[in-house]
Amino acid sequence: MGNVAVSDAGLRVLFFRGLCDTGGVSSWMLSLEQELRRRGAHCAFFFCEGSSRLAEFQRVAPTTVAPIDVLLDLVETERYDVLHIASGDPEAEILALVPMAPRIVATNHGAPSSVWNASNCHALTAVSRGMAAIDQVLTDLEVEPIYNGIDSDHFAPDPECPDRSGPGPIVAWVGRTTSIDQKDFPRFLRVGAILAERGVRLWVADAHGADRSFFEQRGYAVPHIERWHRVEYGEMPQFYRDVAGSGGLVLMTSPMEGFGLVAAEAAACGLTTVAPDVIGLQEVIVADITGTLYPLHATDDEVADIVTGWIAQWNPDRSRNAAVSARERFSLRQMTDRYLEAYSRKQPRRAGKEVLLDPASVGAAIRIHEQVRRRMLGMRVYALSNAALRLSATGRRWLALRILAHLARIAPRWILKRAPQARVLRTLFNVVNPLTSRPR
Repeated sequence: MGNVAVSDAGLRVLFFRGLCDTGGVSSWMLSLEQELRRRGAHCAFFFCEGSSRLAEFQRVAPTTVAPIDVLLDLVETERYDVLHIASGDPEAEILALVPMAPRIVATNHGAPSSVWNASNCHALTAVSRGMAAIDQVLTDLEVEPIYNGIDSDHFAPDPECPDRSGPGPIVAWVGRTTSIDQKDFPRFLRVGAILAERGVRLWVADAHGADRSFFEQRGYAVPHIERWHRVEYGEMPQFYRDVAGSGGLVLMTSPMEGFGLVAAEAAACGLTTVAPDVIGLQEVIVADITGTLYPLHATDDEVADIVTGWIAQWNPDRSRNAAVSARERFSLRQMTDRYLEAYSRKQPRRAGKEVLLDPASVGAAIRIHEQVRRRMLGMRVYALSNAALRLSATGRRWLALRILAHLARIAPRWILKRAPQARVLRTLFNVVNPLTSRPR
């Protein structure tokens, strides 16, 4: 598919997420905005809450951090063509309950959602075929898989392709260490202890900026980790290249991944990955080229054996082959072409095209993601009840009532708990007492 041109006047795209996170979704937003801007589009970002990565967004495009009612005012007064959101974002659920002037394009990054359909969403996408298959049973829209694109100018291998060097191979872990349910960093600590006894060096690039004391205080045994610190986005390519140059690899331990951006970025820098055989990673990792997969329920010793076996098979062509594969499979231009086509189509695309995937894999993934959705329910209730309270106090009473009705459907037991119940009662009081509600 060739480049899809954008006129000089420019498509106007607003990217929204409740939290400016420190992980792969932020990297995806920044990369897509970069390519859209290169083609003449005008983009902006909106978050309800910032993070340590906020400055990256502020450097490239207009960026707002404000409550959800400010977003609603913004899309009513500013002419945006597209509002691009993460489909599983709790705050984004509010947008499904109110008519939107911009076209909503929702992308599933690893958190399935049942709120998006042809009545409130122009296009529904997912970052892997596996996630698309999970979402497809929840909507009347066709869920379109669009792989994340990698900025191959930024993520590139060492041009000199040096032979293995240094005191020994490095096994690195990259991500949010304290997101234990989603990333299972304790698994890396256990496997790492076995690897350290075999002479392997351990590095951690921690998006959450935690340290060993966080885990030791919670009863985890922590092996010697040579480097453990936050690595900024601009420094990640060199981090990957250093690990590749040692003859090492990235070890992933996530029981669930929507895509597995770390594995794709690492491969683009010539570094291979050993990861669990789960949806998302099954599509990112090309067997024997960009890495290898291990059974999700393999023992720690079995994982350590797979890691040391993969290291032992190192050869000079491995880095080059991994980088070539990643550049071909995860093209930023192709990803942007696909989104531009979704932005510009006249009507939502209804379901009908079957997403082919192993039913056993989909079933296993659905069970894991259902567990995660249940654990995240409290966060959704918190975000939605807070939003309803604020909206009721700023003049959007009917929307506040719709949010409360939505909460009653998805989490009737949660809203009976003390804190959500107090917010619900205060919201209802604001709705029936106009003196407490400031007009918009």
